[in-house]
Amino acid sequence: MRIEQDIVNFVYERHSGRRYFFFGERPPVNFDTELTEGGLKVAFEDAEESLAEYFEKWSVKLNGFDILHYFDPEFFGSKEPVRGLKPLYVWMLVDSAQAGEWLYD
Repeated sequence: MRIEQDIVNFVYERHSGRRYFFFGERPPVNFDTELTEGGLKVAFEDAEESLAEYFEKWSVKLNGFDILHYFDPEFFGSKEPVRGLKPLYVWMLVDSAQAGEWLYD
């Protein structure tokens, strides 16, 4: 149970922003929290940084993980995703950390 709570806390601390930037409640984070558009709406740059830390901290093998399946970089001149973006949930991070490798895609 420790790894599950550690990952929930990790996501909460990095991506559960205050409603009004400096004040207001922070959205709760649990296993069903989506990091992508339907949930916390984490920006590509923030996701890239924290997912790199996640893979290293919990020693999760990448196994073909592609951040572009979940996040659109939206850089000037970047191509639109060829396929629709997939949701990324906290439970996916937990399952993969427990297995020691990325289990999805």
